[in-house]
Amino acid sequence: MDHALLRFRQAADRENRHRRLRRRYSSELQQQAVEYWQQRRVEKSVRTIAASLGVSVTTLQRWTRGAVRRPRFQPIAIVHPAPSVETGTTVAIQMTAAGPRVEGLTVETAARLLTLLR
Repeated sequence: MDHALLRFRQAADRENRHRRLRRRYSSELQQQAVEYWQQRRVEKSVRTIAASLGVSVTTLQRWTRGAVRRPRFQPIAIVHPAPSVETGTTVAIQMTAAGPRVEGLTVETAARLLTLLR
């Protein structure tokens, strides 16, 4: 058993000394568990990590959900838009977390672009 895991289990036992059923964990312990999970999630499953920590899978998943959230704002690269060859209008392509976003197209041009991308 590694040192981080041993520290977590000892602290959890101290916090829940008189509780048999519904164990409660301080925010510090929850943060320790999330850090432990982040270090080992590539090589071990959530189920295995939760069992090692002595918590349920759903509890660990609830704690880790906040750690995996993406920040509200994603960095983007602003590129000077080039005029379209056909119409002379400006087309902007933004690369977002959800995927590329194309602005400034007419319906016909967008339809043509989609058929070309198939």
